[in-house]
Amino acid sequence: MTVRQHMKKDIATVSPNATLREAAIKMKEKKIGSILVAEEGWKLKGILTDRDIAIALAAEGKDPQTTMVHDIMVQAPITIEADADLDSALRIMNRASVRRLPVLENGRLVGVISSADLACAVKEELNQFIGLEESYTSAKA
Repeated sequence: MTVRQHMKKDIATVSPNATLREAAIKMKEKKIGSILVAEEGWKLKGILTDRDIAIALAAEGKDPQTTMVHDIMVQAPITIEADADLDSALRIMNRASVRRLPVLENGRLVGVISSADLACAVKEELNQFIGLEESYTSAKA
């Protein structure tokens, strides 16, 4: 199974020049905990999490109306290619301690895959295996 088969294609993005308030509003509307930072909708520049915003506002006293996304986003986030296998995605996430990977194809942002997406894929595969095992056991009886 490939990343392409399990990634989310309907991704939310924000401009690096948006304010933290604009980014937070978009994240609230979409009910997401992170947002990809992109130019022209497909040129990945970074990633911004709700935690990044909380730290910038609460711990650093930044103003959400004037602080720009590019000031606090994680620049050049770890990515994965759409045709990579799910094992690779899992290894990358584990090694980097991240829960989301932007997905690229020929340098263009095409989706995002999360640890939850991987868990669902593994569950599907396990259920298929169990179904096959049960069929095999029933056929032998």
